[in-house]
Amino acid sequence: MMDHPYLTYEQLEEWKNLKGNFTITPNYIDLIKGIWNAISWYYRPCMWHDYMFPRSFFEEFTRHFYFTINQAFYIVYIAIFITILRYLFENFICKPFVNWLGLKAIDKKNVYLLHYCYSYFHEPYLIWDDWLPGMNVPFDIKLMYFIQCGFYLHSVYGTLYMDYKRKDFYVMLLHHVVTMALIFVSYATRYHKIGLLVLYVHDITDIWLELTKALHYLGSREDGRQYPIWETAASGCFIMFTFCWFLFRLYWYPMKVLYSAGVVTAYRAYDKGCGLYAFFNGLLWILLGLNIYWLYFILQFLFRVCSGTLNNLHDVREDEDDDDEHIK
Repeated sequence: MMDHPYLTYEQLEEWKNLKGNFTITPNYIDLIKGIWNAISWYYRPCMWHDYMFPRSFFEEFTRHFYFTINQAFYIVYIAIFITILRYLFENFICKPFVNWLGLKAIDKKNVYLLHYCYSYFHEPYLIWDDWLPGMNVPFDIKLMYFIQCGFYLHSVYGTLYMDYKRKDFYVMLLHHVVTMALIFVSYATRYHKIGLLVLYVHDITDIWLELTKALHYLGSREDGRQYPIWETAASGCFIMFTFCWFLFRLYWYPMKVLYSAGVVTAYRAYDKGCGLYAFFNGLLWILLGLNIYWLYFILQFLFRVCSGTLNNLHDVREDEDDDDEHIK
C-alpha cells in the first residue's frame, strides 16, 4: 500500500472503517450517519496534535489551492462587464422607457408599496404574530377575497355546465370546491394571510397557462393559414408555465404555506385560540396532491415534445380523437 503524504498509517487504518457501499443511493439516515462518522474521524485529537494556527491553516490552504492569477482576472473582467451592461440597460433602456410611458413619481412609489405592503411571502413565520379571533381584515384583502370566492363559485358552475368535460373533470371540480372552501374558511377564521400566500403561488401559474392557450389558438385560422410565430410564443410560455409550476406550486407552496400553517401556527398562534388545525391543513394538503396529480399531464406533454411525437401544443387531458372545436 502506498503511503499517504499527509496521514499516518494508523490514521489510514482508522479511515478504512469509514468506507461503505457507495454503489447504492443513500437515504437521509445514511447521509446523517456518514457525515457524523466522517466528522468524528476527521476531528479526532490524534489528527490535530501538531496543528498550529495560522501556519498549518495556510500550509493546507496552499497545498489544495489550484487557482491561477489569470482565472482571477477572468472573474474580475466578467464582473466589470456585467456592471457596465446593467448600467447601460438601466440608463439607456429602462429609464427612457419609463419616461416614454409618462409614469409619475407616485406611480413608481406604488410599485414599492405593492411589493412591501404585505411581506407574508418573504416572512411567513410572522403571519401568526398578530393573529386574533375575529380580527379586522383590511379592505383590499377583503375585496380580493370576495372576487376570488366569486370566481371559484362560478368555476364550479362552469365546470359542471359550461366547460367541455376532459379526463380530469372530477379532479378539476374537486379543486374548485377545495379552493372555494379554503377561501371561505380562511376568511372566516381570519387565516387570510395564509390565504393570500395560497392564491399568490397558484395564480402565477394560471397566468402563463391561459397565455399559452391563447397564443396556441392564434397559430391556426379557419382558412387553413398557419402562423408559426404564435406557436413558438406559446411554446415559450409553456416553458415558463412549467418552471412556475415547479417553483411555486411544488416548492414554495410546501416551504411557505404548508410549513407556516402546519408548524409555525402550533408555536405562535395555538395558545391564542387558533382552531380547525386538522381541517384547514387537510385542505391545504389536498391542494398539494392535486398539484402533483396535474404534474403528470405536464410531464406527459414534455415527453411528447422531447420524443418528437408532438408537432404543436395540444391539451394532453383530451383524448386523441377529440374534436378541436371541443378543445376551444
